[in-house]
Amino acid sequence: MLSLSGITIDFLLVAVLTPSPLAQKSAEMDVGWLNNRTIQSLIGTIFDQIHHVDIVIGGGQDSVIRLGDQIDGLVHRPGSPLFGKSVRIYGGEVSRSDDYHEGCSGDRSILSAVVRNPVASGDLDALGVIDREFGEESSFIEWDGSYESFAKIWDQNYHNGYLVFANRDTFDSMMKCLLDPRGTYLVTLEGQEEFRLDEIFRVMDSLWWHEGLYRLFFLQGEQIYTFDPFAINGTKYGRVVTLRGPQDIPRIPTSDFNGYPLRIDIFRSTYSEPVLNASGAIIVFEGADVEVSRAFYKVLNFSADYLSPDKDNFGVQLPNGSFNGVIGRLSRRESDIAFVGFFIKDYFSRDIEFTNGIYTDELCCVVRKASRIPEYLLPITIFPADLWILLFMMGIVCSIAWIILRAGIQTKGTSRIRWIQKRRFAYLFNLSNTIRDAPLYRKMVQICIDTYLLLVSAPYQRFTRSGIERLMLFGIMMVSLIFVSMFQSSLSSVYLNPVYYKDIDSLQRLDEVGIRIPVKYKGYMDDVFPANYSPTMDSLRNKMVLETGKESMLAKVARLGTISTVTRKTTFSLDNAVYITTKQLFMIPECPRSYNLGYVVPRHSVLLEKINIVLSWMLNGGLINHWIDVMNFNVSIKDWDKIRNSDAANFKILTLIDMQFPFYLLVIGLILSTMVFIGELVYFKYFK
Repeated sequence: MLSLSGITIDFLLVAVLTPSPLAQKSAEMDVGWLNNRTIQSLIGTIFDQIHHVDIVIGGGQDSVIRLGDQIDGLVHRPGSPLFGKSVRIYGGEVSRSDDYHEGCSGDRSILSAVVRNPVASGDLDALGVIDREFGEESSFIEWDGSYESFAKIWDQNYHNGYLVFANRDTFDSMMKCLLDPRGTYLVTLEGQEEFRLDEIFRVMDSLWWHEGLYRLFFLQGEQIYTFDPFAINGTKYGRVVTLRGPQDIPRIPTSDFNGYPLRIDIFRSTYSEPVLNASGAIIVFEGADVEVSRAFYKVLNFSADYLSPDKDNFGVQLPNGSFNGVIGRLSRRESDIAFVGFFIKDYFSRDIEFTNGIYTDELCCVVRKASRIPEYLLPITIFPADLWILLFMMGIVCSIAWIILRAGIQTKGTSRIRWIQKRRFAYLFNLSNTIRDAPLYRKMVQICIDTYLLLVSAPYQRFTRSGIERLMLFGIMMVSLIFVSMFQSSLSSVYLNPVYYKDIDSLQRLDEVGIRIPVKYKGYMDDVFPANYSPTMDSLRNKMVLETGKESMLAKVARLGTISTVTRKTTFSLDNAVYITTKQLFMIPECPRSYNLGYVVPRHSVLLEKINIVLSWMLNGGLINHWIDVMNFNVSIKDWDKIRNSDAANFKILTLIDMQFPFYLLVIGLILSTMVFIGELVYFKYFK
């Protein structure tokens, strides 16, 4: 039953989907229109480009038998509007299962088809058979309200492009479950009196705004009425059209929507930034997504109707199965499109659909930046630890080589008189009197000291007179020249550019540190770290916790330093660029997730094709990338004062204060030399 202003109407619903599910309904009717050639021609016009048609007959088997011959002629007679098409005919009593509930709840339909004759069908798999004879097929399927059987039928019929649902007694309450925007519907209206056009208009207008349905035709008497939602009707849009030929079939405008109001959802996101007035109220949005929306409604001549931002932003699924936020608005068709980038993934709602992908983004982990290395340790950081160890070992090896070389020279000595040979070697090796008379181990220690003095290019006065030793020491000095040059040239850079301890630069290190990973968005809990991918991913997934609060999660990470969090890569570089520039936070380069992003429309929106075409023009022309670059530049300009005046900004011109370490070394050296000088004076004056 369909109720129009309190008048009860029996109807036959002839419905088509290309290629989505649809709902259909019928009852007993006057079939005079089946023999009207004008009506037949108009029906043929309606279904001209449609190859699969489902006919639903209500009223039980009596109606099926009574209408059998007429519908058989409509389908099989050459020249009839449905001749040559794939047709399924449904009829039988309406029944309800025990778990039937009135109306639609959540984002799933509760109508479905079940097999009533187990002998003829066996199980639900038999519903895939569509080539039965007319009489047998018409009594093949009856209806109940179980969601489980609905899911089975959907899967089996999706590739055929159509699916039929009907419930005779509750058609009014089930309207939003039955009708699909991609369907083409012909409803025959039969009753005791004529129905006014304003009554039909209210039904069609309501179906357009709440269900997105516009290819809906009502057959009443000798007239077929339809609804054109884009036609101007005084100061409003949408009017009832009497179908007289192909030109009256409702169509989506090609390029000019004549100022049709487009309801646009937008809120604060990566590429949409609100502009506030003095009182903190949002005046307008700016950013790449906003520029895309402006270009879109200007190109197709829409009038933009920007809705107030939803406080729940993207939206999440509520315990009752419905959604809040923008997803909820789109599911209820309170909005036509959300010009905010959504990750193209499963949001557990069947009532939304994505546009073409417009850009990509990654989900990355953020930790606090490692602390800066103190200035007194900066010279040590010039070379890595393994290079310092290598230089130390090189000094030992060169010392051993020098000792062996000197021992070989002494072995070749020709003088038999010991004290003469001792003086001769002392002169050859340019030894002091103290070292000449010292024991062997003291001479070996002195060789080691001399080797390291040469390696660090320290002043060395007693250079050997032995040609063989000089040749070896020349090689040591060449190594020293390279080493000292690299060290001195790098000294200025470590003072000019801040040097930090090693950051957590991989997901494995993040797991080893063992810190918590709190996030604000529930969707991150399931999406960031894939389950059963690797032990590291599973461990990080277990460390995630959902936290709410007004404080920015990035600000909390920078303040505490004992937690990590997850954010979009572009969000971090745009909205939180100050954290990067001032070295407060560090983004781990290894990002666990990468997504394509697109805008969102209601499921099976008739505007989706036009939206994708215009978006493709923008992408091919480089406009979206250009607007993103402009936004990046504007953000850097806006945050410049904050970055420049930040206490954490460590970039400054090199001054004497930054070179205090060498002066500390000079002072220490002068103090030590003074102490040694005083000690020598005291020793030689009082103990010699």
